[in-house]
Amino acid sequence: MASHYDLICNVNGGSEHKIWRIKVRVIRLWRSSYFKDNNNKPMIELVVLDEQGGHIQCTVKSIHVYLFENSINEGNVYMLENLSVALNSGKYKPTMHEFRMFFKRETRVTLVEDSSIPLYGFSFVPFVEILNETKDDRRLVDVLGVVTGKGNPIEFKKEGKPCNYVVIELENIEGGLKLRCTLWEDYAFMFLKHLEDHPSESYVVVLQFAKMKNFKGSVGVSNTTYNSKLFINANIPEIEDFQMSLVSSDHASLTLEEEFLERGVYKSIADLKEVTQNSVFVTIGTVKDIESEYNWCYRACKKCSLGLKLDGSMFYCKKCVTHYSTFVTRYSIQLRVVDETDSASFILFDKEASNFLKIPAYELRTSYIAKGGDKNRHPEEIDSFKDKKFLFKVQVKIQDMESIVPYVISISRLCFEDNIIASFEKKYQIEEVALIQDNSELLSQFTESSDLLKDNLSVSCDNGVDTPSPLLPTGKTASNMDSSVIKVLDVDLAEYCGNASFDTPSKCKGEMHSEQTIVRVAVHGDEQSAKKLRKVIKEEKN
Repeated sequence: MASHYDLICNVNGGSEHKIWRIKVRVIRLWRSSYFKDNNNKPMIELVVLDEQGGHIQCTVKSIHVYLFENSINEGNVYMLENLSVALNSGKYKPTMHEFRMFFKRETRVTLVEDSSIPLYGFSFVPFVEILNETKDDRRLVDVLGVVTGKGNPIEFKKEGKPCNYVVIELENIEGGLKLRCTLWEDYAFMFLKHLEDHPSESYVVVLQFAKMKNFKGSVGVSNTTYNSKLFINANIPEIEDFQMSLVSSDHASLTLEEEFLERGVYKSIADLKEVTQNSVFVTIGTVKDIESEYNWCYRACKKCSLGLKLDGSMFYCKKCVTHYSTFVTRYSIQLRVVDETDSASFILFDKEASNFLKIPAYELRTSYIAKGGDKNRHPEEIDSFKDKKFLFKVQVKIQDMESIVPYVISISRLCFEDNIIASFEKKYQIEEVALIQDNSELLSQFTESSDLLKDNLSVSCDNGVDTPSPLLPTGKTASNMDSSVIKVLDVDLAEYCGNASFDTPSKCKGEMHSEQTIVRVAVHGDEQSAKKLRKVIKEEKN
């Protein structure tokens, strides 16, 4: 029999219920040091969340801190039993519940496993509601927006102590409204450090438990000293959904020149693979292969475009939580893209694929089936991507930093106009040279990753993988190597790959023999080093 517990929405100060029992996740924990005295530890304050989204503030008084300080951690789920109830009358209210709860000496705390309770419990307040306030509000709010402006850090002294803050401007998507946000002390440092360490085209910010302040007749938000939590481009669903909406809205308003030459933040493929947070960048590369082990199209939900799962005779969408009898065919093409630093798998979805191929996915699928096409291969029309150079606007989504392939790189916009590509290369001084770590790795970027990919990819519109293919000496790229020590050689790969001692799949060998393939190889060293490489290649050929 399931254990009985109370919902937060039912907590009250009436006498009919003397022992409260709630199952909650601790979404915020802090210590109220301003109540600290010489005899007692600072109080512990909690904001907890239950399975129905109810929030309530709980307090461990100073005299009871020693009983519970090692039993409660932020993020965990607990069964809390036998708490007292009082009116919620604090200066700033992290919840709008009429009451708050206090731990007692007799309170029982039990750690439980329950994934049904959300991790963060955001309750975002629309910008228009905040901007329409005419005075300071004691409630704490959650806000979400993209950074559209940033002031310089301000330092000053208050009561002889140094203080600092930075003002940023946040914009929402729906109404285009902008909100002033002031970050103080550690929050300002955290924000500025993130901008320095993680350059990105856009920064989506969540400030949880922010206070509303009236500044010169305009209401904005700022962090509190203890309660607030700051998220910047974090790997959480709310920010990821906002970023997707942001990309879609940008497409409607930005030209290709603005997207790639003016606003985009460029990273090479090698740098993309070092990203540790969800980010949006622009890059350039050549499509060398279509990864046929993955389906080139998928069954999509008509409402949200997410991949559908076959469930009996119906198709189920986990996002819409709905079964459908029909589906829409959409592109999901796995491209192997290479630049002068590395290679990676990019996933190209329906809109940009249709724009390049000039045929919708459902038409191509129908035609391919009618011709008796092999379901394990792709239509020949998709091969038109191969050996063509593109500019890519990509989203790097982190999935699991502990896995071999921790990220998914998906294409949100594609540019194949030669004049824009040429301007991009000129702007970033991109040279078409191939760099090698040693002669045995010359072609590894195209050949060593397929087995890893098969174990990590499930076909859906928001899944995709990549695997490292190291080609460069650590820290060296075409752009940062000293030009005085670079020698460029012409290497005949068709002859070189024909040597049986070179560990390259036969498919690659056949392609190499089909025509003379000359690759320019940069050698980090003097003329003597260049001669050594020529000698190595000659010996391998013989």
